Parts: sequence; C-alpha cells; structure tokens
Amino acid sequence: MNILHIEWKTRIKSLVVWAVVVIVILGVFMAFFPSMQSSGMQDLVNTKMNALPQDMMKILHMDSMADLTNIDAYFAYVFQYIFIAACVYAALIGAQALIKEETDGTIEFLYAQPITRSSLVFWKMIGNLLSFVAFWAITFVASVALVLFLKPSGVDSGNLVMELVRVFSSELLVAAVFMSAGFMVSSVLRSAKQASPVALALVFLTYILGIMAGLNDKVDFFKYFSPINYAIPSEIMDKGITGTNALISCTVIVVMVAATFVLYKKKDLKV
Repeated sequence: MNILHIEWKTRIKSLVVWAVVVIVILGVFMAFFPSMQSSGMQDLVNTKMNALPQDMMKILHMDSMADLTNIDAYFAYVFQYIFIAACVYAALIGAQALIKEETDGTIEFLYAQPITRSSLVFWKMIGNLLSFVAFWAITFVASVALVLFLKPSGVDSGNLVMELVRVFSSELLVAAVFMSAGFMVSSVLRSAKQASPVALALVFLTYILGIMAGLNDKVDFFKYFSPINYAIPSEIMDKGITGTNALISCTVIVVMVAATFVLYKKKDLKV
C-alpha cells in the first residue's frame, strides 16, 4: 500500500495538468458549436464536407458521421482527437511506471523494503490505473457539463448522457490496452527517457494501421492491430464497441500484464 500511496503522489501533478489541458481544448472546440446552428454555417459545412474526397472522409472518420449540426455528432468529431491524446497519456504513464525508479535512482530504496518484484509491479499497475481512471472521470464530468450546457432546446439530456457513458466506457477499455502495452515496454526499457518516444510510437503507428485498413481492402486485417479504431466516438454512439474488439482488447491486456510480471522478474536492474 505504501507503493500505491507513493505512486499516487507522483502522478497527481501530471494528472491535473493533463486534465486541465484536455478540458480547455475540449471547451474551446465545443464553444464553436452554437455557431453551427446558423443556416449559413450549416450550408458551408455541408458544402465543404461534400467536396472532400471519400478517402479523406475515411481518414477523418467522417464518412459515417451524422450531421455536425447535431451536438452529439459534433462532440464525437471533436472528441476523437481528445481520445488519441488520452491514449498517448495512458501509454506514457505505463511506459514510465517501472523504469522511472531505475532512472531516478530510487530502486535501491524500494528494494530495501520487504516486498517482492511481483508486489512492486502489482501496486505500480494499480496506482497508475487509478490515476488514469481519475483523469478519465474528470474528463467525463467536464464533457457532460459542456454538452448539457450547449445542447439546443428539445434535445433529450438523458440520451446524451447515455451516449457519453457508452463512449467513455468503451474508450477506457482501449486506453487500458495502451497502458498495459506501456507496462510491458517499461519492464524492458533501460531509461525513462525512452518512454515518451515509445508511447508516441505505440499510439500513432497503430493508428496509422487503422487508417491503412480503411483505405485499402487488401490490408483490412490491419484494423485488428489498431485499438483506437475500436472506439471511434461516432461509431460507439451509433452501435457501441463490437464483441470482437472488446475480446481482443481484454486478451491483449491480460497478455501484456502477464508478460510484464515475467519480464520484470528476469530483468537485471540498474542499482
């Protein structure tokens, strides 16, 4: 429990910074929604969207998107980019979780405590998972507040909140995939300086695989290697996460977590 307490105190500052930045960005983009209600803006948006090539629409995940003058569709479009940033955050804190102690020189202190390597890994995973869940909960509350504040009259508040619950719960599962991959990577890294580029690569390389799958039927199977594409907000609002994608996500999490325990027990630590 001491490790959990230390890990929480270590993460609280970055949690607050990420939450504030995400809320500010989300608030700025959502503030443009009222202007989307004017007939002039609707004509402009529809004209521009119809002029975009179909491939571009697929890359932007707008090919199956509903009218952006609806607040749920507009939020889904904005939030898909917030979701990518959240996946980077999840992968980053996972990749830093275990190697940070070696880089900071605090691993000797931890080993002076009566704990095993497995206990160290377990409590660090719990601590980092809790910090991400707290970040995600703050983002959810801010999103609900913004959507309910900006929604046009006549739009059902209950349906909007349920759509956001569906989006956030599905995307939390996908973010956990990146965090678990980060844990596994952290168990083999040699320096915390390598964590950021690895986290960015994990997210954006898999994201690119999803784009390639959408553009070329010959590599359609790439979509299974792209967790972000499991939980595109507009598609989650429409039909939710598929059983196949949920199963793949859970399987990857279990495998990555198990691999983390095995690899970290065999690692030669820098003490």
